[in-house]
Amino acid sequence: MTDVASLELTDQQITSARNRLAQLRKKLAEGGLPGILVSSEHDIWYLTGFVGHSALLMVTANRAVIICDRRYEELLQAWDACELFEVVMGARHKLGAEVKRLAGEEGLEQVGIQAESMTIAFRDGLAKSLGSLELVATTDVVATLRQCKTQEEVALIEQAIGIQQDALEVMLEDLTPGMTEAQFTARLEYEMRMRGAEGASFEPIIGSGPNSSVIHHMPGDRPIGDGMLLVDWGAKVDGYCSDLTRTFCFGPMPEPMERVYEVVLQALETAIAACKPGADCAQIDAAARDVITAADWGDQFPHGLGHGLGMDVHESPYFSNRSGGTLLKPGMIMTVEPGVYLPGVGGVRIEEDVLITESGSRVLSTWPRDLDSAQRPSLKAGKGSR
Repeated sequence: MTDVASLELTDQQITSARNRLAQLRKKLAEGGLPGILVSSEHDIWYLTGFVGHSALLMVTANRAVIICDRRYEELLQAWDACELFEVVMGARHKLGAEVKRLAGEEGLEQVGIQAESMTIAFRDGLAKSLGSLELVATTDVVATLRQCKTQEEVALIEQAIGIQQDALEVMLEDLTPGMTEAQFTARLEYEMRMRGAEGASFEPIIGSGPNSSVIHHMPGDRPIGDGMLLVDWGAKVDGYCSDLTRTFCFGPMPEPMERVYEVVLQALETAIAACKPGADCAQIDAAARDVITAADWGDQFPHGLGHGLGMDVHESPYFSNRSGGTLLKPGMIMTVEPGVYLPGVGGVRIEEDVLITESGSRVLSTWPRDLDSAQRPSLKAGKGSR
């Protein structure tokens, strides 16, 4: 993001925006659309470097116009001064009038809208303002551009991973019997912010004991003690997310969790080995699922294997049985996160962020995932440091 005090875009921001707008215009031309109205906050951020609430971005063959209200007038001076963009200010409830005026200047008879991010209410209100201008629903036009990351984007995600790992290491060293899941969560988020994160990339999932089998457990007032502890957490740096999961056990692992851990780890490593350019996302999901099914826990792995990662913590493409024909490409960053969940006993999920390279893949985290690293001394005997 641009420093507000400088009110000037960097050369890197201008170059990124120019390249991304060119890619978007190429897609619009291929789809026969003369223009698109971008309403997704993260898509606008991706295309322009500007992030603000209730903004719109209108992109045609010749123009890229940020339409916003006066809350962002000072900040947007940097974009207004850049040759790539025009900035139009208007009242939030009258942005449609600005879209109509711009469409008239461009002679547009239709304009694309983002069906995946625009509400029906907003679309209907916009249609009333635009009169005869046809709104054409599109899906994933910008999302597909965001799938393959540049070196700069990869570096930001790696920075976020480093922050989240350092924060968790501190938390495990400071963990004492009686700290609740909610307290652990609050401290974990604090430690990530103190190390430079904008915040957590999503609300952390901290499940202790039998709560570790609840796939999207909401941290509560259960004290953390001996037994299973599932930690699914991530940091955000300059708009880019990280997302890892590790499962620990303080004291002896209850039956049959040691075997569960070994199977989940095997499924993870099988999937990572299959990650390479041209690999089919559904087949990678199946490869991990086959390992778990062979151990008779197939029904206890009820979610997809993973998803794309970037400015959103969940992006396309996805590892699932519905993703047949979707192929991996260099630059994609995918989560790989198999799990087995035994209600009343506990759950194991191990998650890595994996960069698809020209020749294969690279795991971006450095936190160990072997069984020995998951087993910790009893909290009754002291802290949970490794």
